[in-house]
Amino acid sequence: MQVISSQQAAELVPDGATIAVSGGGYRVVPESLITAVADRFAARGTPRGLTVITVAMIERGRGGKGGASSGLNRLAREGLMKRVITSSFSRASSNELNMLIGANKTEAYNIPMGTLVQLLRATSAGRRGFATPVGIGTFVDPRQGGGKVNAATREEICRLTSLEGEEMIYYPRLPVDVALIKASAADARGNLYYDREAFDHGTIELALAAFQSGGKVIAEVNRLVETGEIHPRMGRIPGRLVHGVVVQPEDWEDEQDPVLTGAARADLPAPAGRNLPRDVIARIAVSRLPKGAMVNLGAGLPMYEVPEQARGMGRDDIYFTVEQGPFGGWPKVGGVSRNPEIILDQNEVFQFYEGGGPDVSILSFGEVDAQGNINVSRFSGMLPGCGGFVNIVHGVRTLMFCGTLTTGGLEESHGPDGLHITTEGRIRRFVEAVEQITFNAQRGIAEGKQASIITDRGIFDVRPGGLCLTQIVPGVDLRRDLLDRIPFRVEVAADLATLPAELLTPSWTSPA
Repeated sequence: MQVISSQQAAELVPDGATIAVSGGGYRVVPESLITAVADRFAARGTPRGLTVITVAMIERGRGGKGGASSGLNRLAREGLMKRVITSSFSRASSNELNMLIGANKTEAYNIPMGTLVQLLRATSAGRRGFATPVGIGTFVDPRQGGGKVNAATREEICRLTSLEGEEMIYYPRLPVDVALIKASAADARGNLYYDREAFDHGTIELALAAFQSGGKVIAEVNRLVETGEIHPRMGRIPGRLVHGVVVQPEDWEDEQDPVLTGAARADLPAPAGRNLPRDVIARIAVSRLPKGAMVNLGAGLPMYEVPEQARGMGRDDIYFTVEQGPFGGWPKVGGVSRNPEIILDQNEVFQFYEGGGPDVSILSFGEVDAQGNINVSRFSGMLPGCGGFVNIVHGVRTLMFCGTLTTGGLEESHGPDGLHITTEGRIRRFVEAVEQITFNAQRGIAEGKQASIITDRGIFDVRPGGLCLTQIVPGVDLRRDLLDRIPFRVEVAADLATLPAELLTPSWTSPA
């Protein structure tokens, strides 16, 4: 094994290279390697014209805040980055990568997370490409843009094909020249271990793709260990793949929290008794879950609020899973879980999801249209990307999409007597036609899926031809607060039910 500096690692990236960078959010990120590449470009104008592949957006931000000048944003410089291929972008529109894309200073492709991981796995196995039905009828369908993000992006990265009479999207292989990856530790042979990581987020796929392509794998690790010191089950990448190792002690809060990695278990504090609209929506969603259900949680409200409301409601029968890998326990922001039971690799997670493993998926929505189509990938001037959303809705049969009916200055209060809207939101999230289709509702319903949209004012079922309001929140005026806020016709069920008032307030006491 060769131990090198981050600056020496950066010298191994040539002009025009395709680099694959590990990480999701601020976890499993080789920040020192990314910084060294960016610094080399700033000082000497090289490397130039890079194609950058990441499984998901990398930045040290949370909840759409922060993250500037970190992760992929360090590489978002005109001339350095020619093209980026990833499943998600920054949720902060002002961060460097999104600004570069918006200014057409780099090409950008948005590929579903599971599809990208499986394409890298196909590349690592020496296959010519990867074909999948995931994404047919959505914005990644070549007939709807093929995942291209801006006007600078012209080359087709995928094409339609057919296999046994079924339409598929075919992606040619993605050769990788240099993989910049992160691990917890390396031993004397160069084997890489993930004993202190909450997940590895497809890092093995990046390394294998680079190795099979004849490229180099550079790993940033927090420590060096003796061979045999760490249980072999914690090893993910054999030293045969690794060209060099950079040692960088970790300094980011809770990056290696043992309660998130599974190394320790803890009694969790009681959930807060906060009662924002998103908390009410989460309680409504939890109330609809069957006993003992396995439930996938998407980013945003589902991952942040649903677990806490479930804890407060005593629903420890629910088995949660998130796309980053954790199964069991109580998910929280960042795709991690407190007290997880098992943690799978990214490729395995999406195989399970696309095969319909979870009973239910609870996801956010950005826009909803008259056909029930859902957009989470590009709306209102924001470009968060699709993440694993397209893969999840392809496989899971029962889908709940959560969000407020309006946003932007919305102020509400909830009590035993119902919902009171103090200030209406400026932005309507129900629109005539979504900017992008991330879930093709009518196609999904035709395939036997059950989909509902849970808002702060009522629940809509997706039916052939459109939406039907089936349940209403107490205190909501049907015409003024709901139907008049939707710019298209919505069917109202003849047996429209009123949701239980007790869902509008938490049933537990806030911790002191």
